[in-house]
Amino acid sequence: MSRTVGVAIIGAGPFALSLAAYLGNAGIEFRIFGKTMNSWKTGMPPGMLLKSHAWASSLYDPASSLTLKRFCAERRVPYDDALWPVPLQTFIDYGEAFQARFAPNVENKLLVGLQPSAEGYQATFDDGEVVSARSVVLAVGVHSFKYRPPQLSHLPSEALSHSGDHGPLRDFVGKRVAILGSGASATDFAALLHEQGTDVALVARATELAFATPPRKKRSLLRRIARRTINPLIRPTSGIGDTWPLKICGDAPWIIHALPEPIRLKIAKTALGPLGHAAFKQRVIGKVPLHLGQGVDSAELRSGKVQLRLVALNGARQSLEVDHIIAATGFKVDLRRLQFLDRLLPALRTVNNAPVLSANYESSLPGLYFIGPATVNSFGPVARFVYGAVHPARRVTRHLARKLQPASVAASTAHHAAPTGP
Repeated sequence: MSRTVGVAIIGAGPFALSLAAYLGNAGIEFRIFGKTMNSWKTGMPPGMLLKSHAWASSLYDPASSLTLKRFCAERRVPYDDALWPVPLQTFIDYGEAFQARFAPNVENKLLVGLQPSAEGYQATFDDGEVVSARSVVLAVGVHSFKYRPPQLSHLPSEALSHSGDHGPLRDFVGKRVAILGSGASATDFAALLHEQGTDVALVARATELAFATPPRKKRSLLRRIARRTINPLIRPTSGIGDTWPLKICGDAPWIIHALPEPIRLKIAKTALGPLGHAAFKQRVIGKVPLHLGQGVDSAELRSGKVQLRLVALNGARQSLEVDHIIAATGFKVDLRRLQFLDRLLPALRTVNNAPVLSANYESSLPGLYFIGPATVNSFGPVARFVYGAVHPARRVTRHLARKLQPASVAASTAHHAAPTGP
């Protein structure tokens, strides 16, 4: 068994890497476990674009020494704050460069068990190592929480998958596929499948698909003046949307945390509904067959084909015969899906199967923290965006710096992140 480490970070995506950068800068000893940017590499197909503006898609270190803008400049990769979107591969390359600088000792192993111990927690990994940590931070992302309509749960994997299950889509060439959903994943998948020659249809309960408004490339003098003087008062800019409520959600999640629980839960459920990427609108509308205002009634597998039965708002019914269904139906946090928490769940306070957290992102079990999308019920929709990674990185680091014993704080250790700097 290894000696006790101050902090164990579980995950190696944007939230985990940003926290690692802050902990390293504060001299807090930690180890970080996971596959760097794994869900971005394996759960999204090539050709996808980030929905967030480039300026709101950086990971975070205290000195802002490796922003996405600086990375693109160093690599001579095209970049603009808002005029064009960030390709998925560019963001993956950026995340790997950030990891190499701020968390070079990411340990590629999977957490399989977590239990309390006299020191704090014992974490067991798939290679058999047991790590003792005074504090554990779970930054597990969303891909453990894929949501599929219950009407389809009986279908085997060869007939049903989730949009988060896929990297390259070449296995669907020559097949007929139905996409379920109306958000960015649904429209992105529909366009990418159509453009590779797949016979694809999009099915959504929404009666109309919504797409983000494309940025203006040129503005008149009056518009430029208004943008700098009046717009910030009427439509303030934030990394998740341009309204005052979204400005508060994006830049001050501690305010959301302070609200009564019913209000927080409503915000988590209703803020920022499905919205396709502006760049994909013309690649879907008029090209991909749409079945809007249609809900899934049932599905049956017959002779290798899926008979998908749909019901419209007016009660009308129709059927589609497809080879495969891709559920682009989002994610729903449910800690019961994290099997490594089985021994802790009975003592862990939750609401709607999501953790109840303090203002410092600490759960009801002292020393166990959650950051990232699992915190939406406590801190609002910014937890779903890379833009939101800075808040827990700062808050958790300050909290741990005060909480941990001096012995847990070291200038450098074998498992430390590299110091910040250009």
